[in-house]
Amino acid sequence: MMFPEKFSMSSTISLPTCSCCHRAIMPNDKCVKFNCPDCDDGDLIWRCESCREAARSYTCSSCNFTGP
Repeated sequence: MMFPEKFSMSSTISLPTCSCCHRAIMPNDKCVKFNCPDCDDGDLIWRCESCREAARSYTCSSCNFTGP
C-alpha cells in the first residue's frame, strides 16, 4: 500500500480528566461522565473509578454545585 507524501497524522490527542482528582482518563478506564445535575449549562462531569468508589466530591465549574 502506498501513502501520499503529505500523509500525516495528528500528533496530539486530548484526554478527559477526572473532575475530582484531575488525573487523565484513559480510553479503557472504568469511569462515568454526566452533566451537572443542578444546572442547565451542561457542564460535563468526569469521574474515575477510584474517585467514584471513594465517593470523593466534585464541583461544577458553572454553578459551583458540589456532589458526592
